[in-house]
Amino acid sequence: MRSRLSVLPVLALFALGCGAEIKLNPNAKFPLAISNETPGFLFPINMSHLGAKGDPTLMGVSVTAGVIAKFGKQLISGQQLFDLVGNLSFELAETIDSQAKANTWAMSGAAEQVATALTNLKEQIIQKLVDLKLLDKPIKFKYIIALHSHGESAMGGKMLKVNSWGGIYDSETKEILSYINSINTMVNDDKALLGQIPLTYNDILSKLITGGKK
Repeated sequence: MRSRLSVLPVLALFALGCGAEIKLNPNAKFPLAISNETPGFLFPINMSHLGAKGDPTLMGVSVTAGVIAKFGKQLISGQQLFDLVGNLSFELAETIDSQAKANTWAMSGAAEQVATALTNLKEQIIQKLVDLKLLDKPIKFKYIIALHSHGESAMGGKMLKVNSWGGIYDSETKEILSYINSINTMVNDDKALLGQIPLTYNDILSKLITGGKK
């Protein structure tokens, strides 16, 4: 038992990532004003696309636990609402990706359909968060963070290379504020992943909120 526990911190270092491309809306000011009074909302991430040996539901739980540990009430994880949002989880992150790559920060044109779908779901999302006691009372989220991840095994299946992309959407101005495309390498072991995943996503979230500043 002692040797396994001593190895886990070393394994967790792999979660710090290999590199990230960050793009920022020139009209946005960083760090973003996310606080206990105006928390951000992490849209559910589809963990089943990681190509990992672990259980996607448990990996989602580890994301939420990591968010709570690092951000407290400043950021609300919606992993428990994945069944509610369905494919919008992917569509929102993918739309942010295509808009940011084109340096088009407004969610207009074809992207407006995705933004509208999000707006139509917001009341259900907020009420569900209250029902789950993740929120004390209904609030309107200004900052929505959407990410999608796709992974593949490496080094004979011993490692996992995960590409994550997405960003922060301002639901009031209907503009994308920050964008990231991040590549992270983790040990592809079901138990080790539960320790590495929170570090990986917390690092991504911090970069989006601060604009890449430490």
